[in-house]
Amino acid sequence: MIIYLFRDIDADDIFAFSTDLTGTNIPPVTQTTDWLFQEALDLIEFANRTVGDFRNVLDRLKADGFYLFQASLIESPDVAARTPKGYQLH
Repeated sequence: MIIYLFRDIDADDIFAFSTDLTGTNIPPVTQTTDWLFQEALDLIEFANRTVGDFRNVLDRLKADGFYLFQASLIESPDVAARTPKGYQLH
C-alpha cells in the first residue's frame, strides 16, 4: 500500500500521512495550514525503517485516512544511505 507524506508549509516539524494522493482529507492544524506534498511511500517498507511503534499510525490511517504527527528529519549516515529521507516520529 502506498501512503503519501505531506508537510505543513508553515512548520518544518508538522507532518501528515494520507491515504489520499491529494491530501485533501487532512485537516488543517491552524487557519493558515497549507499541506505540501513531500513523497509517496511504500507503507510496509516505511514501517520497517521508522523508529518506534507504527501500529498506532496504521490504525489511524485505516480509521481516518490520515495521521498527523510532529517529526524531525534524521540525518544519520546509515539512514541517508538507505533512503533519501528518514523521519523520527515524536
